[in-house]
Amino acid sequence: MLGMQRDTGRSISGFDQFVSRVVQVMTTPQGSREHRRTVGSRLHETLAQSTGDDTLMKVQAYALEAFYNQDNGLGDFTPDRVVATRTATGVVLRFSGEWKSRNVTFEVTLC
Repeated sequence: MLGMQRDTGRSISGFDQFVSRVVQVMTTPQGSREHRRTVGSRLHETLAQSTGDDTLMKVQAYALEAFYNQDNGLGDFTPDRVVATRTATGVVLRFSGEWKSRNVTFEVTLC
C-alpha cells in the first residue's frame, strides 16, 4: 500500500506506511469522522487525566481495542504486547507483534 507521510508529504510504503496508519488511528478520536464514526480510538479520553498507573492501563487497553476494531483497517498486525510509558510531554506507546509474518516493534507518541 502506498501512502503519504503526514509531516513531510513524502511518499511512504511498506512498514512505514503501516506505522503511519497506526498513528492516524491512535490520534483520531472515535466518533469524530462524519461518515465513519467507528474509526479511531478512545485514547483521547485519557489525555486530560494524570498519567498514573490506572490511566496507563486504560491507555494500553484502548490501544489494543483499536487494533481489534475492523473499521480501523489494522488487521494485518497481530499485537502481542502494548506498553504505555510516561514521558515529560505525554505518553509513549510501544507495540510489538506480527506484521506480514515478521516480528516488529514500533512506538507511537501521544502528547
